[in-house]
Amino acid sequence: MLMIWKQKTIGKQVILPMVNKSGKKKSHAKKSATYSKGDLNKMIDTLIHPLSKTDKRFILVDGFLHGLIERDPPTTIKKFLKYNLPEILKQLEKETSEH
Repeated sequence: MLMIWKQKTIGKQVILPMVNKSGKKKSHAKKSATYSKGDLNKMIDTLIHPLSKTDKRFILVDGFLHGLIERDPPTTIKKFLKYNLPEILKQLEKETSEH
């Protein structure tokens, strides 16, 4: 069976429905590009954690980005203090002992 592609543009998306020789469209499920909060947090961790090893200021960027995803300021602050404050204090202690 000969398949023909027809192009339809909606905004910035291009949808290419497949139609067969008789002109009837075949249905295709549209793929979603949405990510869960967990997926987004893993992406942030993958990108920012290596950077924070070279420059500790990225810990603040990490906390801010996780906060954007969380959208719950009290929870974000608690998590930031729980997971990042010990590392910040350790770094400050190290810097003051070097001087």
